[in-house]
Amino acid sequence: MYLKQSREERVRGWGGYPIVSATVFRPERVADLVEFINRVKGPFLARGGGTSYGDASISSDGFNIDMHRLNMMLSFCSETGVLHCQSGVTLHDIIRAFIPRGWFLHVTPGTQFATVGGCVACDAHGKNWKAGSFGSYVKGLRLMLHDGSIIFCNESENSDIYRATLGGMGMTGIILDIYLQLKRISSSYVDVETIRFSNLEELFNLQRESMDSYEYLFSWLDSQNEGKSMGRGILQRANHCTNQNLQYNEKRRFSVPFNFPSFSVNRFSVATFNYLNYATATKRRKSKLYLNDFFYPLDRIANWHRIYGRKGFIEYQAVVPFDSAYEAIFELLKKITKSKLGSTIAAVKPLTKSHGLISFPIDGFTLAVDFAYCENLLPLLDQLDQIVIASGGRVYLAKDARLSGKSFKTMYSNSLETWDLTREKYQVKQNFTSAMFNRL
Repeated sequence: MYLKQSREERVRGWGGYPIVSATVFRPERVADLVEFINRVKGPFLARGGGTSYGDASISSDGFNIDMHRLNMMLSFCSETGVLHCQSGVTLHDIIRAFIPRGWFLHVTPGTQFATVGGCVACDAHGKNWKAGSFGSYVKGLRLMLHDGSIIFCNESENSDIYRATLGGMGMTGIILDIYLQLKRISSSYVDVETIRFSNLEELFNLQRESMDSYEYLFSWLDSQNEGKSMGRGILQRANHCTNQNLQYNEKRRFSVPFNFPSFSVNRFSVATFNYLNYATATKRRKSKLYLNDFFYPLDRIANWHRIYGRKGFIEYQAVVPFDSAYEAIFELLKKITKSKLGSTIAAVKPLTKSHGLISFPIDGFTLAVDFAYCENLLPLLDQLDQIVIASGGRVYLAKDARLSGKSFKTMYSNSLETWDLTREKYQVKQNFTSAMFNRL
């Protein structure tokens, strides 16, 4: 029966590159999943909301386990704020249910349509840099291994595979359910100050000045402008309001109905957008923004990835340590602006180190830039990798679609061996894989 419920489908990451033919199984109960794994030889890969950009949540030679239907909220303690939920629950589900009750997420990525299991596997980060990564608020989780057996793990019980799972990109097993610590809030709004800055040096000065006083930091950069104004852009810094106004508003979404022609995103259209976005921004202003508008502006546009056309796009995101951050990001941005391949989305923000073995966040600053896919792009990204490696940084696997195995091993060398040994100990190394890890 369960073999009949699995079928061949075209599967892709959010960026649309790559697209592969893959076998997908959608369990409705944990018992379905146990029986499926016992009947079918792997390898397996759990797949959440499909919001990782590249090939991290795609298995082209095994079974893709779509976890969307395992989406129950199991319990919530109103005194401690700990939510116990299945891994297929989305951040949108949590926000809709808990904002009116005065609770929010400590850490959230840029989309509310990611699943909790996916955020654990990627150890997601967000604008709230002080809070660290998503895994910092996972009090425990249940993990299904290759033979259908289920173990509980946290900082004190099976702690080795717990740390290997946070940021482990699904390579340690199938995350079934999670105990997640929520954050108490007294308002559905944040106080935001928006500041226009004229170059990268000014941005770094603003961010360092803001880090002690603001919980949330985020900056958009013009990825096209060279010379003295390279790195110009707009900074947002924010704290939660305390006005006791708690409500959930579901705003209307708009959709991009079809893939744009591949030539739509070009150096001229991107340069025009970047210029207008910067030139029309007020030098400095204060405002109150609804939580969803501040954290998830792109969620208002369904299928926005179609703007990049059928070939899709790649987002390059790297983090470099604080000590070398300005110099490294300056060099990265110099190559990007010279290439004229950068797109409308480019961002810089600080990060705090995660305790996941191969989690992306370290103490430093991260640069993220979207690129429409083209033949000239991959050699440029290889050059960017070398700048990142020289500075002691790393590339974010949840956004990646092309990193080489050699560069990956260098970037994550300080903990990769321990992570691999942990997978061998629990016999999951050959039984859980993805297109990404076949590549790496």
